[in-house]
Amino acid sequence: MTKVLSLLMFLPFLAGSGARTDRQNEQQPSFEKIIFHTSACYGFCSIYHLQVEADKSLYLFAETVYKTDKDISIQRDTTKTGYFTGTVNDSLFAHLEQELKTIGLDTLEFNGVSCCDGSMITIIVYYNGKKKLLKSMFPPAKARKLIDILYAICGKSNLTKADRKFYIENENPIMN
Repeated sequence: MTKVLSLLMFLPFLAGSGARTDRQNEQQPSFEKIIFHTSACYGFCSIYHLQVEADKSLYLFAETVYKTDKDISIQRDTTKTGYFTGTVNDSLFAHLEQELKTIGLDTLEFNGVSCCDGSMITIIVYYNGKKKLLKSMFPPAKARKLIDILYAICGKSNLTKADRKFYIENENPIMN
């Protein structure tokens, strides 16, 4: 009898902890893949097309890359252009996952502005069975850290030159 009473008293705790886990899963998205595109500008903006999978694998088409040093360079770095495959290093991937969990993907919005001289930033995130499209020349400050991480992945990942071209999804469904 005491065992039955103990079990009955313990059941609400089990049920409550499961509900909290469900709420935590809703708040912390599980991303399936993220796609990142940058465009040309009236200057020296590198152009990247990146896809990162949940297993850390990546596909990168570096269309135009400018040499970097302490100053802005006007020279293209042809050694870093082309099609690449590889993996995101553990540290960058952990930063990416953390940022995706905390940025608030469900409420994050880009304004779509494309008026001026800047690189158009496009991010497509697949998470929790959803697809989120974000596009703007001037993304909100809230997205700066995510964008910086994606740029870092383009430049600091373990990459191998691909032996063939591949397609990375863009925001235009006709092109997909």
